[in-house]
Amino acid sequence: MTNTELIPSHVVLETAASCNLSCKGCAIHGPMKCVTRPVGVMKADVWRMAIDEIGSWNQPLTLSLNGGGEPLLHRQLPEILRMALSHPQLDVGFLTNGMLFTEKWANFSIDNQVDWVAFSVDGVNPQTFSQVRHGADLAQVEANILRLLELKEKAGGQKPRVLLNMVAYDEVMAQKTAFVDKWLAKVDKVMISHYRNPPSSRRWSGTLTAERRPCPFLFSQVVIAWDGRIGLCCEDFNIDVELGRVGEGAILESWNGARMAGFRQAHQDGNFASLPLCHDCDTWADEVLMETINVEKKYKLIRRLTQDIYTFLGK
Repeated sequence: MTNTELIPSHVVLETAASCNLSCKGCAIHGPMKCVTRPVGVMKADVWRMAIDEIGSWNQPLTLSLNGGGEPLLHRQLPEILRMALSHPQLDVGFLTNGMLFTEKWANFSIDNQVDWVAFSVDGVNPQTFSQVRHGADLAQVEANILRLLELKEKAGGQKPRVLLNMVAYDEVMAQKTAFVDKWLAKVDKVMISHYRNPPSSRRWSGTLTAERRPCPFLFSQVVIAWDGRIGLCCEDFNIDVELGRVGEGAILESWNGARMAGFRQAHQDGNFASLPLCHDCDTWADEVLMETINVEKKYKLIRRLTQDIYTFLGK
């Protein structure tokens, strides 16, 4: 590693691109199905090499073991988690739709001190929930989350941190307050994320007033698809920009290579249209717009361009 090499603060390791649901906002499995890349689960040689290298960086970072699919479909996920958790500088967890999060998984997450588990739960109404998350059952997902919280309390531990995310679809936005009120005092964070309509990466229908600037993801995030390909960022749904492949050179070498350096320089020069993926994306504008504390309801709200993040302060 050279002194000039960047090291990411977030790595997305897509353990599975296969899924058991079809959700409205999913570019891979949703109704649009705009992603043409094949789906599958990550092979052992890929995830082992990736985690070995990531752990060798000896730098604190977030490792998300999810991507375009449902990570609990990967039969080796317990082994993947144990290996990742053996590197204490890594903040390890995964996002799940919750349907497969059984009691066995709850106990595993607690016993092995998984750092965080995030659940996608869109609203509080079973009917609209099933409309935007085809194949899912709200009662089952809620029961799985509540069981995890109960077992975690009995164990007396702080891990895993439990995060809930609701996508701000038109069908469920009227449930936002009820959703926050229902879960805020129970979990570590409640997030309301703005909806994007695949294949677009735009979350705002109007014109952003902020001046266009280099996207921070180019300097902070590595995305590794289930087949080992290294993509540009989490908005590169189809891995159209392949920077390299696990096993064909170091991950950091690919991420700090000439091609990625060219993309970074283009952003720094204001030449955003040179990369079509960036031309139709407003993720670059994500920043903290407001931070407030609601004394009455005992929560802190961080409002970003992409999502609102609620943290209960009463525990």
